Amino acid sequence: MGVWTRIQEFFEPQPGWPLKTLNQFKRQRQIQALWIGILAFFLPIVLFFGNQSSACFRDSISHSYYIPFWGDVFVATTCSVGLFLLFYRGQSCPERALALAGGFFAIMVALNPTNGTGCEEMIAQSRIFHLDPSDDTLASAYPYKTTTGKIHLWSAILLFIVLAIFNLFVFTATDKTSKLQTNPKNHNKVIRNWIYRICGGLMIANLIALAVGFGFKSCDAFHPDDGLFQPGLFCSDDHRFESLSWDRNNLTFYFEWLGLALFGIAWFVKGRGGGFLLTDEFPNQIISKPWWWPVKLGCRIQGSE
Repeated sequence: MGVWTRIQEFFEPQPGWPLKTLNQFKRQRQIQALWIGILAFFLPIVLFFGNQSSACFRDSISHSYYIPFWGDVFVATTCSVGLFLLFYRGQSCPERALALAGGFFAIMVALNPTNGTGCEEMIAQSRIFHLDPSDDTLASAYPYKTTTGKIHLWSAILLFIVLAIFNLFVFTATDKTSKLQTNPKNHNKVIRNWIYRICGGLMIANLIALAVGFGFKSCDAFHPDDGLFQPGLFCSDDHRFESLSWDRNNLTFYFEWLGLALFGIAWFVKGRGGGFLLTDEFPNQIISKPWWWPVKLGCRIQGSE
């Protein structure tokens, strides 16, 4: 037998490896939801520390696009969330369509930079340009009122709306074909629904707060018309929580952080934390032994949805 044939036999399909049961499919779906939640929850935390290494703390998570190295982390992680959503099958055709829309919007957010530099009263190094006050090409590097910026803005708005719909309507739905979910003693389903509704409601409130902040005048060190650095021109207001102070306090970043954290928590719960949190198999136990626990210890969950 030749080496080529041996290598080919090594990669032949193995009996029992493909998904055959509803229980296996459910676990795969939960793992997908788990990773979506983990990426969304930890992205703003990583970018917060990335901003600490930058010359300025950017006004929003989207402005992290411009930070050297960390901009690539933002794009890669957001695209990963988008890809997970694109391949998330869900439990119905409408849920699948909603996931496809969310995945598309997430990728559009990642690939289309937001408006402005996100910096006030200082020159900050960028992964696109090393800023120079005499450079009159910065307006194209940091777009204002361009098609790219508009795509980013509306994609972000629609993405948060899609994710709120997931929390409020999709995750709270009951699978009537499942004996575990229709069990009246399944307190874990009730707890999960409360978590989803709280996260969804707060995400809507968060969007309203961001809309209020968006109505304030932009506090940016670069003029929106010519892109030239003009320190102090737009950031001379010292009154707290008024228009210019919104960007100075980076409130958009922190509100976006809250929104992504709520998104991550909901999807983490949807993924049952990897098989041990608020599962239907143990309806009265918030934390139980996961399905992937070694069989020899007698702890693997045998229930099916």
